[in-house]
Amino acid sequence: MNVLEVLVVVVPSLYMGWTIGADDAGAAMGSAVGAGVRTMRQAVTLIAVFTTMGAVLEGHKVVKTLGKGVVQAHLDPIAAGATVLVAAAWCHLAVMLGVPVSTTQATVGSIAGVGCALGLPVNWSKFGQIAVGWFLSPILAMIPAYFVSRRLRAVLEKGKWPLAEIERKIGWLLTISGCYVAYTIGANNAANAVAPIVMTGLLDVRSAAIVGGIMIAVGALTAGSKVIETVGRKITRLDPVTAFSAELSAAIVTHGASELGIPISINETTAGAVIGVGLSRGELNTHTLKKIFTTWIASPVGSFVMSYALMRLYLSVRGAAVP
Repeated sequence: MNVLEVLVVVVPSLYMGWTIGADDAGAAMGSAVGAGVRTMRQAVTLIAVFTTMGAVLEGHKVVKTLGKGVVQAHLDPIAAGATVLVAAAWCHLAVMLGVPVSTTQATVGSIAGVGCALGLPVNWSKFGQIAVGWFLSPILAMIPAYFVSRRLRAVLEKGKWPLAEIERKIGWLLTISGCYVAYTIGANNAANAVAPIVMTGLLDVRSAAIVGGIMIAVGALTAGSKVIETVGRKITRLDPVTAFSAELSAAIVTHGASELGIPISINETTAGAVIGVGLSRGELNTHTLKKIFTTWIASPVGSFVMSYALMRLYLSVRGAAVP
C-alpha cells in the first residue's frame, strides 16, 4: 500500500474513534453527572483513562469479529475508508445533536453496505446474531436496573442511616461503576473505529484496538459533554442510588457481550438501564426517548444505504465493473 492508500484508511478510522469517544461518553458518566456526583471535567477525564485501558486489555476480541466476521474478505483501502467514513459522519451528526446514537450499528451497517456494493460475501448469519444483541442488550440492562433500583431504595429508606449520607457514600460506588462502563466501552467499541484497518491488513488485531482506544479517549475529552448531558439529565431524574443501579446493570451486560465477542451498543444498553430506573419511579421524558429510539432504528439502515451508494458511485466514476 502506498502512502495515499494508508491515509484513506487511517484518517477516517481516527475520526471514527473520536466520534465514539464523544458519543459514548454519556454511557459511561452520564449517570454520575446527572446525579451530581461528578463534574463534567472529572467525568471526561475518567472516561479517557478507562476506555484506553479497556481497549488495550480486551479490545482485540471484538475487533476480530468486526474486522473479519461480517464481510468475509479483505477490503481494498478505498472500500475500507468508505466504510468507516460513513459510520463516523453519521455518528458525528448525532454528537452535534446531542443524541446517543449507536456507533456499533452504524459501523456494522456500513460494513455490510460496502460488502454488498462490491459483491463480496456478507455473512448474514453473523449480521443477524449481532442484530439480536442490539435488540436484547437494552432489555437485559433494563430489567435488573428496574428491580435493583426499587429494592435498593426500599432497603435504604428503612435503614437507620440518613438517606442523604448513604447517597454520598454511594456516589463513590457510582464513580467506580462509571469507570467500569468506560472500560467496557474501550473493550467493546474500539472495534468500530479500527475494524477497517484490520480488514486491509495494516495492523494486527491487538495493535488496532490500542489505536482505537486512544482516539476514543481524545473524543471523550474534547466533545463528550453533549451526550453526557442527554443521558444524565434528559431521560429521567437520577440520584446516586438510581444512577448506580443503571450503570452497574449496563456495565455487566456490555462486559458480558465483550467476552463473547459480540459488538453491542453501549448507548442502547445504558439508555435501557436508565429507562429501567425511570420506570421504577414512574418518571420518563417521552420526547427524549422518541428521539433516541428513532436513531436506534435509523443507524444501521442509514449507514448501510449511504455506504452502499457511495461505493456504487465510486465504482461508476472509476469505470470499474459493477457487481
